[in-house]
Amino acid sequence: MRPGHLGRLLTALCLLALAPPGVAGVGLDRLEAFYAETQALEADFRQKVAGPEGGVQERSSGRVWIQRPDRFRWDYRKPFPQLIVANGRTVKFYDPEMEQVTVRSYSRGMGHTPSMVLAGGGDLERHFRVEDEGASGALAWVKLVPREPGEAGFQQARVGLAADPVRVVRFQFTDAFGNRTRIRFDDIRLNPSLAADRFQFEAPPGTDILGGGPNRN
Repeated sequence: MRPGHLGRLLTALCLLALAPPGVAGVGLDRLEAFYAETQALEADFRQKVAGPEGGVQERSSGRVWIQRPDRFRWDYRKPFPQLIVANGRTVKFYDPEMEQVTVRSYSRGMGHTPSMVLAGGGDLERHFRVEDEGASGALAWVKLVPREPGEAGFQQARVGLAADPVRVVRFQFTDAFGNRTRIRFDDIRLNPSLAADRFQFEAPPGTDILGGGPNRN
């Protein structure tokens, strides 16, 4: 796993399953509607990371599948292949170039506060200041500011939502080092029928298995 990829990916995944409390505002209304109506999604994604000085440090793209709760598959295809798969029990991080897969328990792999947010079982306002930023053009925005940034792994995040149908199309994050990550989703399919094996991964023969003992699901 390349430096920085894991933290940024986990931040994105955490926000994909959160459901804010009922606070008035077009952004929060849209986000609540999205998660009330969507149990699964499939989309292309493009990710861009800029450093504190503004220069782009990396670009990547691929396809993502999410099945709530706690199942996802991020398939990075460019500029190099990587895979992150969670089945509710484990999270596997596969780097084919390194011929290496890291296996972690789901709770440890997702961390504390992010794991709580992804599972949708926590009190969001206890851990974040949730701010509706209204509409800008075709998108409505919600801002999240961690009350304890050291636990969340990011300084702030913004979620952009389109309507008709309501869907998440943008994520923006600023991490503790001032790096800014922008993720855009395209070709979004809401509530597709996803096979259970989409969220399973068996490492190819000869792959080094790290962190989880046997290559178990």
